[in-house]
Amino acid sequence: MLFHVTPMMIAPTAMPVYVDIYRGQDETAKEKLRQIAAKRLQGIKYELLTLVGEPAGAVIRTARRLAADVIVMGTHGRRGFSRVFLGSIAEMVLREAPCPVLCVRRAEPDKNLVARWMSSSPGVATPSEKLLTIQTRMHEGGFRCAPVVDNGRLVGIITDRDVRGNMGRLDEVEAKYAMTANPVTVEPTTPLHDAARILFERKIDALPVLEDGQLVGVMTNSDILRAFLEED
Repeated sequence: MLFHVTPMMIAPTAMPVYVDIYRGQDETAKEKLRQIAAKRLQGIKYELLTLVGEPAGAVIRTARRLAADVIVMGTHGRRGFSRVFLGSIAEMVLREAPCPVLCVRRAEPDKNLVARWMSSSPGVATPSEKLLTIQTRMHEGGFRCAPVVDNGRLVGIITDRDVRGNMGRLDEVEAKYAMTANPVTVEPTTPLHDAARILFERKIDALPVLEDGQLVGVMTNSDILRAFLEED
């Protein structure tokens, strides 16, 4: 079984709101799993499953429900402060899993490419979402932008600049009326210098990252700064 968990964020009311907020993420995850299965699992019987929730807990509960023989999962291999601050999903699964767990550390992409520095799990929005909902999610997740996805396809992007431009009516304006439609995009293999040049020349805040037409991340001005600071 190929399994992906979309992390759940809680709205200020403390009630999970799935339909509008998470539909885009779930559709994107399902499409990515289909692509992986078509490429890697030809001739092998498999099932696809996506859930929304707390990743480690969802993995553990699903493994117990299915009486899984083994869990294979990727890990960033974080160490030191980043591991303490962010926590380790893999470590939590290792402690509580009802079966053996095989953790595979993902190879780091070339440091000169977008893939190395992009945010690979961006919070996305749907065209009909209100800006107030998007603003709340961006604040809770520490995002400064939200790609707008319709049926798994990127159609626009909302940035904090777009949100500020509609202050006073955030609970009325839908994303499709405030977003930048058909935004400039890059690929994971785009050189970091080229992404920086596009952001600077076009005076924009973020670049959605597409691979085979599917959203796989976002490259922001902050990511560019982080890349050059860590290079020093």
